[in-house]
This record gives sequence, structure tokens and C-alpha cells, in this order.
Amino acid sequence: MPVVNIQMFEGRESAKAEIAKTVTESIAKNAGIDPKYVYVIFNDVKTSDWAISGELFSETLKKSD
Repeated sequence: MPVVNIQMFEGRESAKAEIAKTVTESIAKNAGIDPKYVYVIFNDVKTSDWAISGELFSETLKKSD
């Protein structure tokens, strides 16, 4: 029973269904298992809770505005 954890910035609700479908199909095909046994868990992360190169991503976004 594969469990896939996907962490991404919040606000991509409309993409989740297609992402879950695509990930499930790929794992089922490549692992040779029934798709009903593939679990996908989304973890929405605020940009203020994600850092890149020691800097919060929310601050990086402010600089690019």
C-alpha cells in the first residue's frame, strides 16, 4: 500500500484532483498494483512556513514584487 505525501504551497486546490489521479496512475502502473491501494496525502504549506537557502519563501516573494 503506497502512501504518497505531497507538500506544496497552499492555494492550489483546483490542481489536487488531477495531481492525485496522475500520481496514482503512475504508481499503480509502475509498481503493478491496483490503484485502489494507492493513497495520496496533500500537505498545504504557507509560504511563511517554507524556507529556501535560509530565507523564508514569503520574503523571497516580496523581493520579486
